[in-house]
Amino acid sequence: MVSHEILNILAANSEDYVSGERISQQLHVTRAAIWKQIKVLKEEGFEIEGQTKNGYRLMGTPLSLNEWALKQALTTTSLGYAIDLEDELVSTNARSKELARQGGVHGQIVLAKHQSAGRGRLQRQWESPRGGLWMSVLLRPNLSLADASKLTLAASVAIVDALRELFQLSIGIKWPNDLIFNGQKIAGILGEVVGEWNAVQTLILGIGINANFPREQLNTSLNATTLHEILGYEVNLNVLAAGILKHLENQVISLEKKAFEELRSNWSERALGLGEEVRILRGEQVFQGIFKGISIDGELILETEDGEKIFTAGEVQLRSKEGKYF
Repeated sequence: MVSHEILNILAANSEDYVSGERISQQLHVTRAAIWKQIKVLKEEGFEIEGQTKNGYRLMGTPLSLNEWALKQALTTTSLGYAIDLEDELVSTNARSKELARQGGVHGQIVLAKHQSAGRGRLQRQWESPRGGLWMSVLLRPNLSLADASKLTLAASVAIVDALRELFQLSIGIKWPNDLIFNGQKIAGILGEVVGEWNAVQTLILGIGINANFPREQLNTSLNATTLHEILGYEVNLNVLAAGILKHLENQVISLEKKAFEELRSNWSERALGLGEEVRILRGEQVFQGIFKGISIDGELILETEDGEKIFTAGEVQLRSKEGKYF
């Protein structure tokens, strides 16, 4: 792609201006074609300064999702190097599952600037306005099915650590896969296995971050917030995606090395409600007790008057003693 080649040249000479003639000679296209591509790049959010005698200089990259900018931000070894970025999708998880069945590689990511029918846990609708980070990661890890179920726990730790590193935010994890800031949801995770878990082991991790849009764009019934609301400015979604992928890759490698006790410890340090009295909702049933932590398989452990009870993520909802979201 000519536009990416132009960016590569400008990035390699970030301290200097590069003449249009030099770029056209390197790429074997006309200077008029270079000018047109520069115009398109500016419309995409690239800050490119042009001076009549000196040429062009790259001053900044877009805050919105952009394949070239995301690749520049990546520090991983396997996650994120195959990118499918779309303006709009029904669901990034649905698209990622299609790619998995077509032979998609480990670490391939799908991003959409808008999802028309995003989903959360328990088949709930996930609102996905423009400005959020809606991303699915295709994983083919060396894990058993039991261990693969822990990847959603690993992803929640990765997101918390990325948000802490990038924005110094203290985010808590509400079991099993919601990320909470000051009692309001800011992100969620949906893990889905593709096909039979046999020789080819594939899991899709859907990650949704409420980022560059005001809280008012979400349904008023949702107890949610956004990074824009918290920080007061728009964040770089490419840097955010790259940061999450960096921490997620580290978590996947640790799981492949069977370091689940480390994951359980890391998750527990970031968990909300641990050691407190909570409610577990399973259909019409309500269980009350002390949230003791998670089992070796990532199940919730509740200490009740009738002894310990174990709950899996697929069947229940966790609430505070007062019935709040946390």
